Amino acid sequence: MSEPDRPLFLVVTIKPRSDRMKEAEAQLQSMRRNSLTEPGCVFMHLAQPQDDPDTWVMVEMFRSRAAWDEHMQQRYIVEGNIILQDLLREPSDLRLLDEK
Repeated sequence: MSEPDRPLFLVVTIKPRSDRMKEAEAQLQSMRRNSLTEPGCVFMHLAQPQDDPDTWVMVEMFRSRAAWDEHMQQRYIVEGNIILQDLLREPSDLRLLDEK
């Protein structure tokens, strides 16, 4: 369990629909740009595995679990996640990680 004042890392595996990849990327990049303005967001990168171009990975770091919880309540995240539902092949896989 993450301590309240420890950094929180996230790895989100995203599988966009092949016929809606441009829309999915545009939505994710918009959400990423907004997220980077939050004081609790340290970094957020959208990456593509070299061996799997049909899957993307969002790598994120927040200052704390509380900062991420606040992030998840932002209107652009709530609304953006609703929009993404139609753009993805399946729900994203979210992994929360603590620094060792």
